[in-house]
Amino acid sequence: MCNFSARILLVEPAANSLSLLPLLNPILSEFPGEPLAQPVIQQVASLEAAAIALEQAPYDICLIDGCLVQQDNFLLLPESLLSQSTALILVSASEQVCPLSGLSLLGVDCLSRSALSPAVLAQAILRAVERSQLLSSLSQTEREKQQLALAFAELQQREQRYELALQGSTDGIWDWDLGSGSLFFSPQWKATLGYGEAEIGTQPEEWFERIHPEDLYWVKRDLTAHLDGISSRFESEHRILHQDGEYRWVLSRAQVSRNALGEAVRLVGIQTDVSGLKHVEAKIVHDAHYDLLTGLPNRVLLMERLCHAGEMSSRRSDYIFAVLFIDLDRFKMINDSLGHAIGDQLLCEISTRLADCLRPHDTVARLGGDEFVILLEDVKSQDNVMLVAERIMQALAAPFNLEGREIFTSASIGITFSSSGFNRPEDLLRDADLAMYGAKTKGRGRYAVFHPKMHSSAVALLEMENDLRRAVERDELQLYYQPIISLRSNQLVGFEALIRWQHPQQGLISPARFVPIAEETGLIIPIGSWILRQACLQMRQWQQQFPDWPGLTVNVNLSSKQFSPHLAEQVEQILSETGLEPHYLKLEITESVLMSHAESAIATLSQLKQLGIQLAIDDFGTGYSSLSYLHRLPIDTLKVDRSFIQRVDSDGEQLAIVRTIITLAWNLGMEVVAEGVETLKQLAQLRSLRCEYAQGYLFSQPLAVESIGALLNQAPDHSQFKSVGKQRSSAR
Repeated sequence: MCNFSARILLVEPAANSLSLLPLLNPILSEFPGEPLAQPVIQQVASLEAAAIALEQAPYDICLIDGCLVQQDNFLLLPESLLSQSTALILVSASEQVCPLSGLSLLGVDCLSRSALSPAVLAQAILRAVERSQLLSSLSQTEREKQQLALAFAELQQREQRYELALQGSTDGIWDWDLGSGSLFFSPQWKATLGYGEAEIGTQPEEWFERIHPEDLYWVKRDLTAHLDGISSRFESEHRILHQDGEYRWVLSRAQVSRNALGEAVRLVGIQTDVSGLKHVEAKIVHDAHYDLLTGLPNRVLLMERLCHAGEMSSRRSDYIFAVLFIDLDRFKMINDSLGHAIGDQLLCEISTRLADCLRPHDTVARLGGDEFVILLEDVKSQDNVMLVAERIMQALAAPFNLEGREIFTSASIGITFSSSGFNRPEDLLRDADLAMYGAKTKGRGRYAVFHPKMHSSAVALLEMENDLRRAVERDELQLYYQPIISLRSNQLVGFEALIRWQHPQQGLISPARFVPIAEETGLIIPIGSWILRQACLQMRQWQQQFPDWPGLTVNVNLSSKQFSPHLAEQVEQILSETGLEPHYLKLEITESVLMSHAESAIATLSQLKQLGIQLAIDDFGTGYSSLSYLHRLPIDTLKVDRSFIQRVDSDGEQLAIVRTIITLAWNLGMEVVAEGVETLKQLAQLRSLRCEYAQGYLFSQPLAVESIGALLNQAPDHSQFKSVGKQRSSAR
C-alpha cells in the first residue's frame, strides 16, 4: 500500500447533525498499513472556502458533504478543487451513489451516506489516494515526455545550426577527440587546401604532415602549452601545403575542453586562410623599404644598410665602404619641358644604368626626386671608388631614348668614405651631399670627394643664415650710397643704394657673401623691401635737408624674387609712406630677370613706368637680351657691366662692345651709365665714346650716410667731382 501524509480537508455545513468527522477518527487510527502520523484535518463550510483552502495549502483528501453540491455550481468550481494531486470523495445523502452526472469523469469517488461505514470510507479513501497518485504519476510522465521532446527539438536545432555553420563558414573547423585520437576536418577545412570531402582522413598526421617543416615545431609547441594549461587558448600562424604544391598562410585557433578531473578530452578549433593578409603585410613592408617608382631601396632601407656597414667597419679595421650621393643635372628642366611622365621614365632608366655599374652586394637607393645614393661595401681602395664614379658618369652620358625622343643628362656626384670618422649614417649622407654640391659648383657633370672643410663651410653658412634672419630686427643692415656722375658736367646726379651688413662679431660683411644666401632662402624679399623703404626715406630727408641739390635720384636694385605682379603696388605704397616723388626713384633690374619672363616683365615695368618711376637694366651685356624685346621694354637707362669697363682702355673687342651698347642706347632713346670706372684712361675712353654717366672708385667708393651729408654740404658748383680729373691724375 502507498503511504501518504495525513492532510484531510473536510467540507460540510457548520451546523450538521450528520457530521463525517466521527467516522474519520477511527479510520485514521486503524488505517490499514502504516498508521498515519499526526493527521491534520481542516474543516470548511462551503465549496468556495474549500477552493481557497486548496489554493493556500496542499491536501491529500478532500471529503465533501453531498448536501453542498449541485450540478451547476460543482462544474464551475475553481480548477484547484479538481486538482489531480488531491483525492475527492463525495458523500451523498441520496440513495443514488453519484446523483450528479459527470462527477465520475472528473475523478470524484461518490459514496452513499446510508451505506457508509468506517471500512467503506477507508476503502474509498484508499482508492481515491491511489487514483490521485496514479494520475499525478501520469501527469509527471507527460511533463517529462514534453521536456524530452523540447530537449530533442533543441538538440536538433543546434545540430542544424552547427551543420549550417559548417556549410556557410569560410573558415575550416576541426574537432579533435583526444581520447580516441580521431580528428574531424570540416569540408571547408579540406576545401581551403584544395581537397574533396573523401580525400583527407581523420588522423592528426593529415594535419601535421602538411605543415611547413619550419613551422611544425612551433605549432606543436603551442598546442602542448595549451593542453598543459600554460596558455589560455591555442593560436598559431603557420604555412600549410595546398594540393597545388604551394604553401598557404593560415591562422589556427582552438580551445580545449576538460573533464571533471581537469584532463583535456577534446580540442575544437577553426582554421582561417590568411594568405591574402600575409601578401598585404608583405607589400606594406616592401613599400616601406623600396621606392614605388623605380623599385630601388628607399631611405629607410638605405639607413639600415648603412648601419650594418658601420657595424662591420667597427669590427674589422680593414673594412672600408663608400657612399656616393648622385644628383641629376637639369632634371627639373626635363620635367618641366617634357612632362612628369617622361621624367619618371628617365628616372627608371637611370636606376637600371646605375645598378648595372655596381656589384651584386652593393646598394643603389633613391631618396626622392632626382637624388640617388650608392653604398659600396668592402672596397679595396679609394681609387676603385673613383673608377665606379667615372663609370657612372660615362653610363649616364649616353643618350636615353624615351618615346621617340633622345634625352641627354649628366650627374654631379659627391663621395665620402667610412674612414672620414663619421658617427651616424646621417653624417655620411650629409658629407656626401656636401661633396655633391661642391661638384655642382665646379661645373656639374663631375664628382668631388668630401673634405672636412666642406662641413665647416656649411656650418658657417648656416650660422650666417641664422644671423641674417635676425639682422633686420637688430638693425645690423646698413645702406651705403655710391655717387653717379654726369661725364658732361662732372656733377653729381644721383646715388646707387648698396647694402652692407655690420655683423656684431665679424664686422662689415660684403654683400657678395650674404646676398646669395638671402636669395636662396627667400630672405631677400623682406630685405629688399627694407632697402627700398630706407633708400626712399633717406632721399626724401636729403631733399629736405639740402634743397640746393633738387634733381638727385636714388637707384635701388631689385631681386628676381621681388619681381612679381604686385611689385608696382608695393612700390607705390612705399613711395606714399616715405613722401618721395616717383621720378626721383630709379629701379635697377638685371638683364636675366627681364628675359626669363619677358612678357610678364613688360606688363610689370609698364605699371611701374605709369607711376613715374625710372627704370634701368643693370649689368647690361652679361645676359642674353633679345633686341626684339628690348625695344618694347619701357627702360630709361642701360648700365654697362664693369667687366667691359675694366679693359675698355686696353682691349679692342671690349671697346667695340661698349661702343655698340652706347649706340644701341642712343637709338632706343636710353641713357647709359658705365659701372666700375677706376682709372683716368677708362674715363677718357668713355668720354670719347660720349658715354653720359659713370660711377666707380675713380669718383667715390660707396659712402655712409654721414659722408654723403658732408658731400652735399658743398655747393653743386664747388663739388669735388669738378676737378676729379686733376685730383686723380696727381694722385696716380
